[in-house]
Amino acid sequence: MRDFLTVDRVANQIRLRRSTYTGTFLLVEGSSDKTFYKRFVDQLVCELVETSGKQRAIEILKILEQSNFQGVLAIVDADFDRFETLLYTSPNLLCTDSHDLETMLINSPAFNKVLAEFGSEKKIAQFTQDVRLVLIKNAMSVGYLLWISKCDGLNLTFEGITFSKFINEQTL
Repeated sequence: MRDFLTVDRVANQIRLRRSTYTGTFLLVEGSSDKTFYKRFVDQLVCELVETSGKQRAIEILKILEQSNFQGVLAIVDADFDRFETLLYTSPNLLCTDSHDLETMLINSPAFNKVLAEFGSEKKIAQFTQDVRLVLIKNAMSVGYLLWISKCDGLNLTFEGITFSKFINEQTL
């Protein structure tokens, strides 16, 4: 439903909220970003606003900045921005340290907790390689395909793929 609201409308909703809310508005791309970042902000003084995408977050931020709206930040995934000329920069626009939240998680100590909670202790003990390196090695070819797709306008997506058809789940 949020996807159907124009960026102008979302910006106006935030402006209207300012009359009753003096805190900061934090624009994030989607629901998983909102879930992640809400653990790091004081929700009494920072309201997270889901924008339904990176480009929409940037557009909403631009609109608010052009009207000198105070107290707004946007956090977006870096994606492939480090390989390109950035179209928009702002002190109110923050990017993830690596490609996205998932790659930040893999590169953090929190990943060990995820493995411990959701992984099989027996299978992890039998796995002879570093799980992070295996994930990175396998993700590199997918990332490269996505980069080529973006550069060449191929619009490749990986939605709806049944990975078990071409990846052995026992050995990855």
